[in-house]
Amino acid sequence: MKIFNYITNKFAPKGKEPVRIYRSRIGKLQGWVSIIINGLLFIVKMALSLLVGSISLLADAIHTLSDLVSSAVVIWGFNEAEKPADEDHPYGHGRAEYIATLIIAILLAVAGIEFIQSSINRLMNPEPIFSEWWMIGLLVVTIILKELTAQYGEFLSEKIASGTLHADAWHHRTDALSSLLVVGAMVAGKFGYYQVDGWAGLGVAIFIIWTGFEIAKSAIDDLLGKPPSEDEIIEVRQIVEGIQGVLGAHDIAIHSYGKDKFISIHIEIDGNESPASAHDISENVENNLKEKLGISPTVHVDPIYPNHPKVKEVKTYLDKFWSHNERLSNFHDIRIVDTDEHHVILFGVNFKPGTTEKMAVKTCNEIEVGLLETFQDFEVMIKSSGLHQF
Repeated sequence: MKIFNYITNKFAPKGKEPVRIYRSRIGKLQGWVSIIINGLLFIVKMALSLLVGSISLLADAIHTLSDLVSSAVVIWGFNEAEKPADEDHPYGHGRAEYIATLIIAILLAVAGIEFIQSSINRLMNPEPIFSEWWMIGLLVVTIILKELTAQYGEFLSEKIASGTLHADAWHHRTDALSSLLVVGAMVAGKFGYYQVDGWAGLGVAIFIIWTGFEIAKSAIDDLLGKPPSEDEIIEVRQIVEGIQGVLGAHDIAIHSYGKDKFISIHIEIDGNESPASAHDISENVENNLKEKLGISPTVHVDPIYPNHPKVKEVKTYLDKFWSHNERLSNFHDIRIVDTDEHHVILFGVNFKPGTTEKMAVKTCNEIEVGLLETFQDFEVMIKSSGLHQF
């Protein structure tokens, strides 16, 4: 990987600029590298396809052309993502990366569908293909170049944690794999098995469509707002609960806009704290998350009374019977209303990723039944937070 580091530092050195500018520079570097490589390979493959008369090689050439177009889209996406927040886009332009990724996927799917039709026609009407060994050797060289381009794209995607560059790298890799099928078809054609060309073209088309589907799925998830990973939640919770004065953290929601992330979080503090102390604690939470994760948080403060005798009893019961439940993430905001007219236990529940709404409702009902049997003089009110919050 030393050569990759050298190329990157040579053409996209890291300075003191903001992170989004550096990310944009890396993304555009990959885009221009891809355009140059794909432009050369398209010319080579198109010339060979005209000489040989191979539908699979023609499909492969168009696949490479789609790589070139998608690389131009990558550059556009990073140009957009580089723009700072403005009045119409208060969270910045980071999601332009996801749009660029989705466009790449659509281009792949369209190209794949077109070549399924052409390949089926070639299967039904096989035609001789005329290839020389030097042509096959030249095609093998293009495969090596494409794989190196894919590896460089993966290297850069890991460097800046970019789904767009990861998608572009796999676009290159599928082109290399499809070229392998073409090599097989050209070798078979030299021995008179001309129908293999149609099958290889069909295989290339399937490669293209499958890649487009996988890339589109990831881009759509990001655009719709997929939930954070369990590791992200654990990291945020550990940071927040390690701050003096914070008794617990829940309802953690993380929203991604490209590299930029925004958090909303509820923290529990002792209800006996003064308003000034509560403000200081929430400020400490904001500062710690900004410093350690580079995330801009919105903090909601929930005052609780952990030393209330009945709160302790309820917490002990929940910890004993429910803390190890595979569906539950945590309990929070345990409060007690104990007056002459009202006797109520109130608290919130968060669920782990993968828990369906039906499972959440069933679990809450089971918890309520158990509490009513144990605390017979009390009503129970359970707030089940959104399943995307933890």
